[in-house]
This record gives sequence, structure tokens and C-alpha cells, in this order.
Amino acid sequence: MKALIIVCGVWAIWPVQAAVKVGAWKPLFQGVELALGEADRAEARLQKVSAVRVDLLAPGIEFFSTPANGDRPLETISETTSEFLVHHGLQVAINANFFSPCCAAGDKDLTGIAISRGEVVSPQEARHNGAGVLLITRDNRATITVMSHTPIPTHGVWTAISGSGVVLADGKKPTGVAKDFYTLAHPRSAVGLSADRRYLVMVTIDGRQSDYSAGATQSEVADWLLRFGADAGINLDGGGSTTLVRAEGGRAVVVNRPSEAKRGAKGPPGGSETRQERSNGSNFGVWAKPRGAAK
Repeated sequence: MKALIIVCGVWAIWPVQAAVKVGAWKPLFQGVELALGEADRAEARLQKVSAVRVDLLAPGIEFFSTPANGDRPLETISETTSEFLVHHGLQVAINANFFSPCCAAGDKDLTGIAISRGEVVSPQEARHNGAGVLLITRDNRATITVMSHTPIPTHGVWTAISGSGVVLADGKKPTGVAKDFYTLAHPRSAVGLSADRRYLVMVTIDGRQSDYSAGATQSEVADWLLRFGADAGINLDGGGSTTLVRAEGGRAVVVNRPSEAKRGAKGPPGGSETRQERSNGSNFGVWAKPRGAAK
């Protein structure tokens, strides 16, 4: 890989053309920033990456995940990530837990623990998908842990989501992982925490679009988390579920480019296909104050 140096939050390239680029953080809301990244064809694969960084100490920050569906069958009612953001008045949102059945809208069962505003939506389970867990307390103290046969203490947890496993711990990748799910390139979603646990990072890596972005292995997910300042992270549901959205003018704006082409729709001549979001059983979002609002 050719060298890349990041200076004062702007592109810095050495030598003339870098294989990997990481953009500057740009403020969206109080305590919430957006950055973009990419890997060009000099890398193992073409990648387009979007990241949101949330300052856990910023005033007004509160996290939220898909709530339970009450007396209906299964555990949640699915929504696209955009629907989830608008429905709950959030500022930023990303897809979260693996779920079934896929992929039409309806009632879903989640894989792994999920907690929404202190209520257990999905119980703990020690299995491949659902093993990596993000736990956040009411006062925004966040931790990442691994589900095992011993239940994770959840007293005081306000929000929790699960992924397939921990892809980064103390700045290092797990060893001895050889399953296709880890080593093949797919669209990916992930969340991570900085070493001082001040920042939570949400990342999407687009995939299954050969001329735009080919996806990532879980090792590459860890690489991107590191580039955006995390030293711990979990891989979330991906594929057609991978979606990152932000609020703008009372509506949802999709930040990344989901992998599913919209059925029956064509893009502009010479342009890209029209994309569509999947209705996900689990989403994860942030309430934040507008920029310039009183702290």
C-alpha cells in the first residue's frame, strides 16, 4: 500500500496517489460528525466508506434502538433505516442486529441481545451472529463485549445491540478466523469505540457494486474502524441491510449507497442504478441537538 498521511483533518497524499483516503470530520449536529473514506483500485478492492462519530460527552446525545413490538408475533416490527429515523425523530441511524425472516417488511426475530430504553427486546444468546455486543448506559457510558455462556450483566443498560462478533479489541484484530463470512467481501456495517471511550463510531462499507464499491472482509472492517479512530468494534448485519442515514429538513438522507437495486427502476442514462433500502428488524440511532442550539 502506498503511504497516506492525514494532516489537520484534510487529504494528504504521499506520494502522488494514495490507495486509501480518509476524509476530515465535518459537523452534522452537536457532538455528531461525518467523514468519508475510500480505497481505490490500487488496494485489494474498490471501497466507498461512510462514518459517523458521536461524542458521548456532548450535551443532548441519547441513543435508541428498535423497540419491542408489544403483543405482535416475534420481537420487532421492521423498518428501513430511513423510516426508523423519521418515525422516532432521530438525527443519525444505522442498521443493527441480524434478524429473521429476511427480507420483506413485517415482524422479525433478532439475533443476539437488544435493549431499547432499558427494555429487553431480544434475549442474550451465545452464537456466531449475536456474539459481539455494544452496551450503553443511560449516561452514555459505552462498552463492547463478547457474549459467552455466562450472561452479560445488563443492569443499568439503556441501549444494546449485537453483531456477528468483535472485529477489533484493544486496537488488534482477532486471530485464527477463517470462515467465509469473515474472509469474503460483503457490504458491511459496524460500530466502534475510541480507546478513551469518548467517541462512538458508526461505519458502513458499500459492496456488491463492482464499479463503485466491492465490499469488505471483516479484517478490512477492522482496518476502517482504526482509521476512523476506534480501537474496539463489532461487525453488524450487512449485505442488503447496510444503511447509514442522517436527518435533513425533516426527512432522511441516505449517506451510503445500499447494495440492492430498486426493482423495476432504472437510473439515469450512463448513471448508477436506483438503490433501495431493506426493511430491517433492528436499527440503531442517535438523538442530538442542532448545531448552534444552546448547550
